[in-house]
Amino acid sequence: MNGPSEPGEPYKIKKTQIFAVAGNPVLHSMSPGMFNAAFKACALDAVYIRIAASKAKEVIEITRDLAIAGVNITSPFKEEIVQFLDDLDDSAKKTGAANTVVLRNGRHWGYNTDIAGVTNAFLAGNVRLSGRKAAVIGAGGAAKAAVLALLSEGAEVVVFNRTFEKARGFAEASGCKASALELINEELEGVDILVQCLPVNARIVDPILLRKGLVVLDATYSVETPLVKDAKKRGCRVINGKEWLLFQGIQAFKHFTGIEPPLDVMRKMLYKRRPVYKRNIALVGFMGAGKSTVASGISGKTGMPLVDIDTEIAQKAGLSVEDIFKSKGEHVFRKMEEMEIRDITNISGRVISCGGGVVLNGRNVTVLKRNCVVVWLWANINTVLKRVDRNGGRPLLNRMPGKSGIKLILKARLPLYARVSDLFVKTDGEEPGEIVRRIVGETYMFFKD
Repeated sequence: MNGPSEPGEPYKIKKTQIFAVAGNPVLHSMSPGMFNAAFKACALDAVYIRIAASKAKEVIEITRDLAIAGVNITSPFKEEIVQFLDDLDDSAKKTGAANTVVLRNGRHWGYNTDIAGVTNAFLAGNVRLSGRKAAVIGAGGAAKAAVLALLSEGAEVVVFNRTFEKARGFAEASGCKASALELINEELEGVDILVQCLPVNARIVDPILLRKGLVVLDATYSVETPLVKDAKKRGCRVINGKEWLLFQGIQAFKHFTGIEPPLDVMRKMLYKRRPVYKRNIALVGFMGAGKSTVASGISGKTGMPLVDIDTEIAQKAGLSVEDIFKSKGEHVFRKMEEMEIRDITNISGRVISCGGGVVLNGRNVTVLKRNCVVVWLWANINTVLKRVDRNGGRPLLNRMPGKSGIKLILKARLPLYARVSDLFVKTDGEEPGEIVRRIVGETYMFFKD
């Protein structure tokens, strides 16, 4: 356990490395399961989380705040992130996009592993690329990587995009052709390979143009897009988008750790069917992160009843949390907290605001992970100091006050928050309403009628 079970016990600092995927939206990402399985197989003390960010600059701020060792960048930040990086490898320079960032010696290094992801997804499916005619839909970071991957293997490529000028500029620099998206149905004849890289779930290609022998790869892997559904019905050869995710992840793992990852372990986890038990939204995080405010906002916006764990404990004990700590000791409070968390197994459709130390108990973590979408709210130390009242209601800060105390507690708890969370959201510098909208937007699929 990384925190004290009794007042005065020193905090034990665990040197767990934290990695992440950052995007908007990001809760759908399957990367955490894939990477965490690989870390376990390689006996690495590391954990991989999802960061719901509002902009690329915020991702960089979070990596510094949490000392995140490496982060995968997904839509819509692959191109935007480049301006905030200190160094780029050749693949990131060529695409103008980075999907893998490593924090090394205080500097952010950017890589583009999507190129290898696309190439190896086709090669693993025994699809020959040399001499084939390929069409790529889109002109963002993923599409640019797909174009370069196909060109490097000797394919002839044409890029289709809504904003023709954007597609043409990249096409001319890369040595391929470009066309307006509205012309795609007129120009698909003779195409052998079709790659779609648009973050939309809409039909772009007329199904009648999809024919047997055409190879189709869609970068969207979390749902079966209209293109994939149509391609299967029309007898096309469909390469699962998860293969792209897998092989770009293989390269990212090497950048993160310097070792060869277990491909079979990562692939097995990626394709593993998992039952969904996420029946509640639980907010965790350090004091001052905004759990109570955000929980109340989510409850108001969704109509989901609010459960505040500390309030429930105080009401049943007839004492404030601070008085429970003073008169009965932290160990008694933690027992009462465990009993309240245990009750989560019997409820659904609730927004649950948890105390900052809820993650100190492994049984609490098990219950939360099994029954809740766990959102880790974060505020940096300076923000925490401004928000919390150190003279009332904050027992741990009364015992260990000031910035040094917060740093010590946070350093011990970071791995615990990381291991329990499904989603990370930064709250300082953001209006509560915006945080609420982001969380509700991310978790919508779990709770829609």
